Amino acid sequence: MIEKLRKEFEEIYFSDISTTKGLEKLSKRIGVSKNSLRRFLGKLRDDTQLRISTLNLIAERLGYKNFQDFCNNEGQRKNVLDFELLDIYYGSVKGQGTTANETRFQNANYYFAKKIISDPFNLREFVKRFAENEEAMEYVLVWHPSYENIANENYQLALLKMARTTTKSHAKVFAYSFIYFGKFLSETLDEEEEKYLLSQIEKYAVKMRNESSEFTHVVEARYAIAKCISLFREGKLADKRNSAAFINMITLRNTSGVALNDRIVYSMFVTNILNILQDYESADLCFSEDISDRKLEQFAVENPTLISHIFVYRLNKAITRFYLGKKEEAARIFELLPSDISQLKTYSFDSKIYYELKYTYFATKLYPKRENLMKKFDELVGKTQFTYLKKI
Repeated sequence: MIEKLRKEFEEIYFSDISTTKGLEKLSKRIGVSKNSLRRFLGKLRDDTQLRISTLNLIAERLGYKNFQDFCNNEGQRKNVLDFELLDIYYGSVKGQGTTANETRFQNANYYFAKKIISDPFNLREFVKRFAENEEAMEYVLVWHPSYENIANENYQLALLKMARTTTKSHAKVFAYSFIYFGKFLSETLDEEEEKYLLSQIEKYAVKMRNESSEFTHVVEARYAIAKCISLFREGKLADKRNSAAFINMITLRNTSGVALNDRIVYSMFVTNILNILQDYESADLCFSEDISDRKLEQFAVENPTLISHIFVYRLNKAITRFYLGKKEEAARIFELLPSDISQLKTYSFDSKIYYELKYTYFATKLYPKRENLMKKFDELVGKTQFTYLKKI
């Protein structure tokens, strides 16, 4: 099995190990000593046996949990994607930074990301091949966060791998905070994991802000979500409504230079978690009066690709108002929402199931006698593994 691991490693890192200098750089990147790596590759022949810790590190670099995981998966079915094509496609953007301006590239990236994320074998192969390509990892894993898979260990491992190899602080914050969110909703978050994830989120959030003065609204929203969950688990969330810093974090009242569309998207994320944590008073503070229905309609016309965000923004508002006793207003908002989410063509594959789950959840509260709604809700909880939602 070591020979098979060596062949797979050589296939991916052939350009790095072809020169002495390249091999030395690679050994530092993967945390294996130069002599151990040479010994593994057969370039150093002595009586020293390879340590299992060395084999584990090498297997992890290839997208496996450890060497035993590699052995367990050896011989299973091959990937259904043409990774030679992906080598060319994502190789063209390596080192160029990410951008949303290339429509044709993004359309293809959407297609590839869906194929990669939805299949564990494709995901593992992608992480293995593109661990050194920060743009490829960001385009797939950051731009398309999969709610359907975030509770799955293989997807979490892919995000962790990206977080540990990328130099981009915003990508690290996203990865650690999304894993934290998934583990919380699937009720698999233990104290040791929580401590580690929160420490990484805080560390790289500070670094992200120091690196750029630009407000990265989606990643900042992920950070706020993690903070709210952490405060809730400590029993301190309700007390924070008296904190100016907390109020600004959830509402952005005193954060200047944030565009209306970014504020809407940010509020959509934050009110979602506050409703889940049943802090409806704080959620209500996020529905600013200056974001009127008229502005939302105008926003929808000007930003057709973000119509689904308005849908969720309004759904969150309906849930908040419902639990604050304003049930007639909540019902009016809900009735104006499309009941068939497939009508919203802008729903991305990575988030559609979660938005459908939230819609169905609230429908069961409005119509508790509808058995078909409860059945649908249970089905969606099963697919996402978000068992925490059954507690609210």
